[in-house]
Amino acid sequence: STGNPMDLRLFILRGQVLSLYRTALRTIRVAQPHIRDELKQQVRHEFVAHRSQADVIQIKYLLSEGRKKVKELDEMLCGVQTTLPR
Repeated sequence: STGNPMDLRLFILRGQVLSLYRTALRTIRVAQPHIRDELKQQVRHEFVAHRSQADVIQIKYLLSEGRKKVKELDEMLCGVQTTLPR
């Protein structure tokens, strides 16, 4: 059966979203314990808030913004956690 091409695009984007979510959670692991839980809640909230988004362009935009936020968070946490190997 030949599915809707949009379904394939959404499937691929879903994989990218899940990958970004996992990357965000891995990034948070290096945070101090007292802020780790709060960061996890914030990340989860952001993803859940946009869970029903079905517009490909909007999803791509959210992915781009999410990648920037994770990169900034990683840089911030790396600056704070100089004693941990990276």
